[in-house]
Amino acid sequence: MKKLLLCFALLPICILLNAQEEKRDSTGVEDAVLDAVALLESGGIHEAEAALDSLAAVYPGNDAIRYYQGLCRYTAGDFKAAAERFGEAVKLDSTNYWYKETLANLYLNSGEVKAAEKLLRELQTVKPGKFPELYVSSMLAASYRIKRDYPSYFATLQSLVKDRNSDDESKYEALMSVLGNFDTRTYNALLPDIDTLVRAYADAEPRSLHAHSLCMQIAASRENYPRVIEECETLISLSPDDTAHVVNCLSIIGDSWYATGQTRKAYKTYDQALRLDPGYCPVLNNYAWYLCTEKKKLAKAERMSLITVTREPDNPTYLDTYGWILYLRGKAGEAKPYFKHAMLYGGKDSAVILMHFSKVLEKLGEKDLASYYRNLAEAKNK
Repeated sequence: MKKLLLCFALLPICILLNAQEEKRDSTGVEDAVLDAVALLESGGIHEAEAALDSLAAVYPGNDAIRYYQGLCRYTAGDFKAAAERFGEAVKLDSTNYWYKETLANLYLNSGEVKAAEKLLRELQTVKPGKFPELYVSSMLAASYRIKRDYPSYFATLQSLVKDRNSDDESKYEALMSVLGNFDTRTYNALLPDIDTLVRAYADAEPRSLHAHSLCMQIAASRENYPRVIEECETLISLSPDDTAHVVNCLSIIGDSWYATGQTRKAYKTYDQALRLDPGYCPVLNNYAWYLCTEKKKLAKAERMSLITVTREPDNPTYLDTYGWILYLRGKAGEAKPYFKHAMLYGGKDSAVILMHFSKVLEKLGEKDLASYYRNLAEAKNK
């Protein structure tokens, strides 16, 4: 359970005291409550609570006393009693939004989301500037997620992305604060709901790069490559003068064409990207790799791959591509140093790179070392 921030508790005494008590020796009550708060801050929970209980017996209608009694109960870990005291403070002064916000936070942290929502919606009505829809929705969604109440979670997020009173950047930041970091199993199970949500976001913000990027990413997760291509084309149309952005989108489009078996369209798209940025490594690497897997235009593949290892000499993926192309071109001796370098920078974590290295070593007659790396590769695949 998340602990309520103490800063919510230490409210100005002059605000908390109601008008009736101010007429009845307000200075004495204020001083007594301040003394109790000082005890609470110093760790004297029981002493503070005893003092507040005595005050409550004399001033049963004082909302501030009830509030701090609730804080004492919360600090002691008695959340049910804390909620009761905060609730009494709210009843004594229903106009005090501090009380309602504290009680709503307690409800959220204890899983009573519906009770929290009631209070937050009341606060939203009287103080829309302090409690905007994005704030309320993101708070509620986070609590629904903790409870694994995913229907309510996604319904709340739908309200968030459709909020007409919030700008796109604020929506994106709020959405990202509560959407993500699922374990793989839960994420895969929720993908259809996440897809529906980000589509709703894009419908609400049709010119949002954030929204269409999320749509593209979710489509890629679902291996919906036509949709990936469609979203990338939309992203290009939204920012056609941003060369880096366009090249990145073309790279993804090319990969998507290749994944659907449209090799010619993939290569045509890669060529288009490289005309804009001849040194863009992701395109150069993938283009070279696909050519070498088809054993076509290996000289061209080697030239492209050389650029990647020159620009990023410690990237194991690029080192593997270049080394493998050299091997296919009968240059096992030249390939070996690139694989050795890859081993130092993460290559040992890849079964593919380990197997490639074993074949290079075998070609060079280093049978024992080849067997060692082949065994490592096979162990990775188990």
